[in-house]
Amino acid sequence: MKTLFRPSESRLHKQDAWKKSAYAFVPYQTNFGALCGFADDVVQAGKGFGMHPHENMEISTIVLKGAQAHRDNTGSEGIIDTQTVQTMSAGTGIMHSEYNNSPTETFWSFQIWVYPKEMNVLPRHEKFTFQPHDKLNKVLLALSPDRRQGSALINQDAFFSLCTLEAGKEISYSMYLPTHGVYVHCAEGEVKIGDFSLKAGDAIGIYDTQTFDVVASSSAELIFVEVPMERGVKV
Repeated sequence: MKTLFRPSESRLHKQDAWKKSAYAFVPYQTNFGALCGFADDVVQAGKGFGMHPHENMEISTIVLKGAQAHRDNTGSEGIIDTQTVQTMSAGTGIMHSEYNNSPTETFWSFQIWVYPKEMNVLPRHEKFTFQPHDKLNKVLLALSPDRRQGSALINQDAFFSLCTLEAGKEISYSMYLPTHGVYVHCAEGEVKIGDFSLKAGDAIGIYDTQTFDVVASSSAELIFVEVPMERGVKV
């Protein structure tokens, strides 16, 4: 088993008047396999990102607190909350905006960028919705390349999963494809994977193995991003 340990302190931390962010990767410069962006954003009430462009990137949003209002130039708009994972294929080009949907509460989300499998596809969105108990002490598949197990579709051989792991509980993660690696981000709490202890904000990339175990030292929120590894690892 090969690993890439990414403590919270190794991320690029930025803060301004309305947003606090930590970036694990810089798209087009650093990556873990096909994963090239992992932004941890806390956005103040009523604030957000105005219309801006993307192309040929798979951009997915996972929310841990609050709700985000989304709108784009294809006419799509909606709300992403703590029981929703949204994936967007930017494809040939899309303009979109993202705002905190609350005028009083902060919004906490993860925006995750993965290089696409097929280039220049028509822009599209898809959502996966779930109940909190669906990810309690088990790995819940949210995004996949073929909508298996009711997941939403992503334009890459990638698999995004979520887990709320109670203190003292243990789960086993198995790779969907043998040549893949998985980036495990501990959003809250503390877990142990092999010889590594991950606290809130820490992550570990794991590859050249088929399975591994995760044990919770305290109640934890986990994000798993499994991706092809042909691009290698560059940090």
